[in-house]
This record gives sequence, structure tokens and C-alpha cells, in this order.
Amino acid sequence: MEIIGENMHIMDPVFLGALTTKDSETLLSLARQQAEAGATALDINLGQSKYLTALTPWLINTIQAEVDLPLFMSSHVLHQPDMLKTHKGIPVINAVTANSDELKQAMKIANNTHAGLVILLVSSKLTPGDINGRLILADQVMDVATTTGMPLSRLYLDPVISCSPDPASWRLGGGQPDMEIIYESLSLLKEMSPHWKTIVGLSNASIYLSRQKRSAQHCSLLPKLADSGLDAVILNPLDDALMEVAKELNTSKLCTTKE
Repeated sequence: MEIIGENMHIMDPVFLGALTTKDSETLLSLARQQAEAGATALDINLGQSKYLTALTPWLINTIQAEVDLPLFMSSHVLHQPDMLKTHKGIPVINAVTANSDELKQAMKIANNTHAGLVILLVSSKLTPGDINGRLILADQVMDVATTTGMPLSRLYLDPVISCSPDPASWRLGGGQPDMEIIYESLSLLKEMSPHWKTIVGLSNASIYLSRQKRSAQHCSLLPKLADSGLDAVILNPLDDALMEVAKELNTSKLCTTKE
């Protein structure tokens, strides 16, 4: 299971400050902390600001000069794919929806730049609340991949953990997501194809929880997600308790594979 560090996001004032002042030491400190904690890749979220987007090559070069990890880059790089040429190894574009037109263009660019691609199983025509809707979109993704020649092995499918704030959901489950749908979706996605990867953003499962409760929630959910076939997870690697769970899961999976 790939562990993708989430702590380089423009909503983080430290990261944003390092970007806007081109503070390479602070940027490297953020990257090193996550790598030393056990992250196997880093998610870089620059939002849609043209100014910050222009810093992408500097950011990639600065981080990878000292931290040997692949980067998950915001989908803004699709507008200037040449930015990915500075990346060492295989970059990943995170994330596009399953809209057919957007998907075709994204897959063509990912293919030309030898990048991976995270696809959210939502579209402008369908934001599924059930398992079947997610599988319909996954089937469309497979069709587009066949048409464009995009290898399934470079695709990450995200069934999208979402918390509903509507009153009925709050009464039934405190606004928390229906994780049973996510677990079954992950399992069925792997049945559809063993070649593509599955991914989730774990923090999406605890948006409405207090900071104190978020870690416990994540520690509880991750083993169930792994058992359902999760291949990659975006999480906070500086959460010691959560990383302990993640490392135990990976150790257990490695031992099972060897057996």
C-alpha cells in the first residue's frame, strides 16, 4: 500500500509561506518530515493559482534534489505538461473527474508524459451515492483507457469518500460517510481489473470530527480499507498512531505475499 503524504497543501500556512517566498529550506523540511515518517510519495496541492502553478518546476527540482520520492501533482499541470519533464521517475497527476472529454485529454497527456493519473469516480452527469454508480463510471474509465492506449497500471481510481452534511445524515450517523459503500466499491473495482490501483483520501472521512477524534477514526478505517483492496492512501504521515497502523498493515501484507 502506497502511503502518500498530504501535508503540502496551500491551505497549510507554512507550506504556502514557503512557496510564496521560495523558501527552499522550509519546503525541504516539510518534505523530509513526511519521508522520514514513512511516506512513499508526496501529494503537492497548489490549487489553481497561476502564480503558484508557475512555481511547479522549482518545487519539483527543490524537493527531488534531496528527497527521493515521487510526487502527486495537482491537475493544473495538465495545462502545462512540460512542467512534468523535470520530475525524476514517474509523476502522478492528481486528480481528474470521470467526465469523458476531460478524461480523454488527461489520459493523452499522462500517456505522453509517462505519468500516472488519479481519477475521481464522479462526473458532471453523475455523482454516485451508491456502489453501482461508481462501477458505471469505472467502466467508462476503462473504455477511455482502451481508446487512448493508457495503461491501466498507471491509473488510480478513487471511489471518493464523502461526508454528507444534510440533517438526515447527521441524525443517522453524525454526518459521517457510509464506509460500507467504499469498502465494497474498492473490492469490486479490483475484481473489474487487477491492473489499475485504488486510492482514497483518508482525511475525507473525518471532515466533521474534532482534531482529537480524527486520528482514532483514521486508525479504525485504514485496516478495513486495506482488507477491501486499497492500493494507495493519501494521509497525514506525521500522525504517529496512524503510521504505526499503516506500517503494520504493509508488514503483514508483505509476509502474506512471501508465504
